[in-house]
Amino acid sequence: MKTKSLFLLPLVALVISCGPSQEELLSARIQGLKEMAELGTVEYTVKKIVKTDDKAWYTYGNRKILFTCTAFIKAGIDMKDFSADAVDAKPKEKTISVTLPKAKILSFNMPPEEIKQEFAFITGLRDKFTPEEKQQLLVLGENDIKEDIPNMGIIEDAQENARLFFTALFSQIGYEKINIKFE
Repeated sequence: MKTKSLFLLPLVALVISCGPSQEELLSARIQGLKEMAELGTVEYTVKKIVKTDDKAWYTYGNRKILFTCTAFIKAGIDMKDFSADAVDAKPKEKTISVTLPKAKILSFNMPPEEIKQEFAFITGLRDKFTPEEKQQLLVLGENDIKEDIPNMGIIEDAQENARLFFTALFSQIGYEKINIKFE
């Protein structure tokens, strides 16, 4: 049994020493990152209720309508803005500093199948809501969601997830002190 162990130990050491160096692994990872278009790190699902109560003093009757809609917002890093010059690696010291572009909204999608008219109420001599009026209300709802994005924390979450991703990526190839910043 000991002879097998003694034989396997040098073989394992030989196989490990023949693997790619830390510099080669880093170069391959950076090349792969530069080839990515986007690194989506977070997706939010936002539900919105859009409603209106269309009554005016000069009309007889009332019109009310209510929609529910769902929007999908993806945020992350646009890797087209990433440069290999933004990486400062010191393999012997096992430290690396990476400057990434700031996270941004990569996509906003409010698919039609996620928009539902839940309620419509029309009284008196009022006309039904036209398709154009409904569309205008939905555009207002979409704009409300977009205006609220800075308050959602999605950009901060995207950057934190990117930081975790890059920390794990570089620690896998042997870096112990990893500094990720955003510009």
